Amino acid sequence: MTRAASFASPLAALAVLALAGCEPSTGGVTRGPDTGVIPTLAAPAEGQDGACWAQLPGPSTTELVEQTILVEEAVIAPDGTETSPAIYRTVTAPRTVSTGQGRWFEQVCDADLSAELVRDLQRALTARTYFAGIASGEMDAATRASIRLYQQDQGLDSDVLSLATARQLGLIVVDLPPTEDEALGAAIDLEVEAVLQDGLETDAAG
Repeated sequence: MTRAASFASPLAALAVLALAGCEPSTGGVTRGPDTGVIPTLAAPAEGQDGACWAQLPGPSTTELVEQTILVEEAVIAPDGTETSPAIYRTVTAPRTVSTGQGRWFEQVCDADLSAELVRDLQRALTARTYFAGIASGEMDAATRASIRLYQQDQGLDSDVLSLATARQLGLIVVDLPPTEDEALGAAIDLEVEAVLQDGLETDAAG
């Protein structure tokens, strides 16, 4: 949700103008910087109702493992005797083994990936030269490949759209805390309102 606050004091108005000059926005959505590492967690954060999470695989190593495989089954005669023994062969094959826990990051929930949001995502990636397709609104393989390329530059090797990426691209409204000037402006407004109210009550009593 965006901050929709109206302050009567000049100081608050100046603060709002300063914020508008420092943080460009489109359609009321505050854009985040396209730099910085997308945060990951060892485990999903607790107490965040409605949040959706995706997992990155942990570190892994490849080792050579010997396996005995059956090449040819034994031949059994009608009387049950084995006329030809089974033939086995030992082979060495690579096997990938996980050596550590993966990481988690907050993703845009699947239910929120509307055609309109995906279309805006494709346009945002096109503007940043990560996507060269048509803004179809479909989360197809080309779009996911572009998401991975963009997020790799942000330190996240995944084709799942993270919430941080959606905020960076201006697809999701960022709920910003009030600045010091805004808080001061709000306090001044409350004081002025209290003084005016006292004046009205005094006039009414007189």
